[in-house]
Amino acid sequence: MHVSKILSPCTGVCTIAAEDAPLAGHCLGCGRSLDEIGNWRDMDNDARAKIMATLPGRLHRAGLTVASTLMETTAP
Repeated sequence: MHVSKILSPCTGVCTIAAEDAPLAGHCLGCGRSLDEIGNWRDMDNDARAKIMATLPGRLHRAGLTVASTLMETTAP
C-alpha cells in the first residue's frame, strides 16, 4: 500500500517577514515559520497536516494572498 505524502506548501517567494510585520518571522509566500520550514522534511504527515491547516488563516490575517498551491497538498 502506498501512502500519499503531504507536499511542501512552498510558493517560491521565500521571504521572511520583518519583526514589525503582521506575519513576523514567517514566510510571506507560504506562511510557515522558520522552524516549520527547517523541520518540514523530517515531519510526518500528521505534523505536516496540522501546519497546512493553519497556513491559509495565517496568510489571510496578515492580509496576504493565499496561493492556490496551498490547496494542492498531497502527492500520489
